[in-house]
Order: sequence, then C-alpha cells, then structure tokens
Amino acid sequence: SSFLRFFVSSFLPCCLEKVFMPFNKSLVVVASTRFEIGRHDAKRWKLWNENLRAIAAHPRNVVAANNRYDAEYIKYFTGIKEVPVLPNYCAYTKALYHPSRPQVLIGPGRGINDQLYKELQQAARRNAGKLTFSRIRDLYPHFEYGDLAAHRAIVLIPYQVSIMSIFEYYRMAIPLFVPSPELLSKWQLKHRVMDERTWPGVYKRFRKDSVIGQHPASATVSGSPGSSNRLPDPNNEFDHAAIKHWIAFADFYQWPHITKFDSLEDLMAKLAAADLGGLSEKMQAFNAETKKGLVATWQALFHRMFAGLEPTAKEPRLQIQNFDEAIKAKYGARVSGACVGDTHAGLPPEPR
Repeated sequence: SSFLRFFVSSFLPCCLEKVFMPFNKSLVVVASTRFEIGRHDAKRWKLWNENLRAIAAHPRNVVAANNRYDAEYIKYFTGIKEVPVLPNYCAYTKALYHPSRPQVLIGPGRGINDQLYKELQQAARRNAGKLTFSRIRDLYPHFEYGDLAAHRAIVLIPYQVSIMSIFEYYRMAIPLFVPSPELLSKWQLKHRVMDERTWPGVYKRFRKDSVIGQHPASATVSGSPGSSNRLPDPNNEFDHAAIKHWIAFADFYQWPHITKFDSLEDLMAKLAAADLGGLSEKMQAFNAETKKGLVATWQALFHRMFAGLEPTAKEPRLQIQNFDEAIKAKYGARVSGACVGDTHAGLPPEPR
C-alpha cells in the first residue's frame, strides 16, 4: 500500500536500522532485547547510540521497546527520554486455558537451570508428591499451544527478562508463578539462571560493568540542574542490588496476576492455595485491556508520524540517491569511512 512505502520497522537486531536511515521514510525501531546487539565494543556502541538518538529526535520516527526492561535500558545508555513500550500481543496462539492434565509445567521451553530443576523436584517430594512438575520439553518434544493451555499452571525459571514464550503463556491466560525479585537475583548470583540477560552473559563472560557508562542525559534529573540520577549498571552481574533493581523491569514483574514466590516451599504452598481459574479470568481481562491500549498507542504514534502527509501515491517523498548525502540531509550525519558509525552535527530540517 502507499502507507507501507514510507514505514519501516525493525525488531531484531535493531542496529540494522542504519541501513534504512538514508531513505526518506519514517522509522520505527522496536528493541526486543538489549539494543547493542552487533555493537558490543565501546566505540561501535557509542556511535550506534548517536544514530539512535538522531532517529529518536526526528519527529516522524519512533524508538521503542517491546518490554519495559529494554525501554529503561535504552534510556540509561542513550539519554533518550521517551521510549514507549509496545508489547507483542501474540493472539496467534488461538488457545485458552482449559486445565485437564495433571502436571505443572516448568517453562520456558529452553534454558531451565538443571540444578534448580533438581531442587524443585526435591521440594515436590518433601511436599508428599501432591504436585507433579515437568519441564515443557521433557513432556513435549513438539507441542501445540493447546497442549500447554491444558496444564494447571506454569512455573517460570527464566533465562531472560523478556521471552516471547511468556507473552504467549499470558495471552493463553495460563496461571504463572515466578520467583520474587529477591529470590531470582539470588539465583542469578549463585546459578547464573538468566545467562541471556546480558550479552557478556550469553558468552559466559559475566562482567561487573558495561563497556560504556550511563549517558549523561539520563544521569541528570530533568529540570533540576546538578541533580544526579545515577543508577546501578544494568550489566553488573556481581552485585545483588544492581541485579534486583534491573530485573524489576522484567515482563513477569510488570504484568499483573502473576504469582511471586520467595522459596520453593513457598511455591508449593501458593500453588496448593491458588484459585487458578480466578487468576486465569483476571489474566484474560488484562489481555483485553492490553489489546485496547496497544491499538490506541499505535494509532497515536501513527498520527504523530504521518500527520499532514499525503499518501506517497499522491505526493511522492523526495529521495536523494547518494547514500552519504541522503543520511546527511535527513540526520545531519557524516558517514564514517571506517564503517563503524557516523558523526552527527545536528538534526537538519525535515525534508518533504
């Protein structure tokens, strides 16, 4: 359609948005994991930050994330003030909670820490076997969404702070149980359970700090010159307080009606006492609210991005054919000959 000719969206890896910057089109950059993917050294990351700041500064672009953690993470490292959260809706599951199978599932489908799973089974035996637990992939090498929705609940031992499977579980309104931020941060220190929370963690090279620091613009309280807003480093995997601060933005702590437990014994007690059907109904109601809010948010973003523009079929948008000249005209950026990033001299007026 004419509409789609001037709308480009990027989810993973979002740094590929650089390819689209010279085109005279509106950009929507949506981070679905830590946004420095592919730009892990300090120089390339800083230059990507400058590109992202330039994209965000253009009134017809949007820089967003599909989860609160990555929105806050982008703010921390770039100083961009407004990073909307645009969650995935995942209505494609076409399944709804209908408990008929006895096992409580352990999810997501991969990355379950073996030691914690063993401890969970030991806790279940101490509970006189009243509950039966199974990892999803142990029970289902292949599954349909309806298979998962047929189980009483899912206990999350997350390897990440935002996982597409958890969006799916929630949209199916399967009751979810998750370790509290205090417990999960302890597990992270002891077991490295969320080994994909940071890019160094993915490569088993856990760090105490990031290769770049907090952006000065995010370290200053807006409207209060000299006021500090210094936050713990999100990539510090050795400090309990830093881990606990950042994982509080994880999806499973941001969404309502997910039950938190403080120990495995507490999990057993809460599973036994929970009104699972009632939790599922509340999740379904929140899903309806989420969809309504998400549609309204996208409509508002599109209105801001495209207000006053005619469809390209009626009024084609000027496109400079030279890559370097086009990116300079739209974003005030000089393309680096070293192919590691761009130099920004300020945002020029918007071309028509």
